[in-house]
Amino acid sequence: MAKVFVYGTLRQGMYNYAIYLKDQATYCGHGYIKGSLMTIIGKIYPAYLCEGQDMIFGEVYDVDDQTLAHLDELESYFGEDCQNNEYNKIYMDILDNDGKVKDQAYVYEFNMDNPMNVNLLGKDILEHDYVQYMQKKKLNSQNLFDDEDMFY
Repeated sequence: MAKVFVYGTLRQGMYNYAIYLKDQATYCGHGYIKGSLMTIIGKIYPAYLCEGQDMIFGEVYDVDDQTLAHLDELESYFGEDCQNNEYNKIYMDILDNDGKVKDQAYVYEFNMDNPMNVNLLGKDILEHDYVQYMQKKKLNSQNLFDDEDMFY
């Protein structure tokens, strides 16, 4: 068994949660990691970078070896120090609301040593919470005046 911290599309309510974690993992609670959370140009999932001091919100899960291998595939993690990784898998401290270490888990960090990734970073996700960011984005994209009859 291994612990994994997820901060993007693997979180509850997001599209990869049902596929990879819902019936294959045990939820251990939420927590934070320090770093930066950013959009990726042309993608609907985020990039986490260790650089930065933002408290990034996420969830911790216990997973078996098979589930961890499936997560490695999803994150295009081919092995330690592989330049072709889209994400590197690192072991790091998970923090509580007060910034104190409460656990340790694997985290997938966007691989800036991969030349394909370098120009893909978008904007900072100011919410430091990808689910909250996506909910706001969805809410903001809905036009409140879709009914043409409202325009006289």
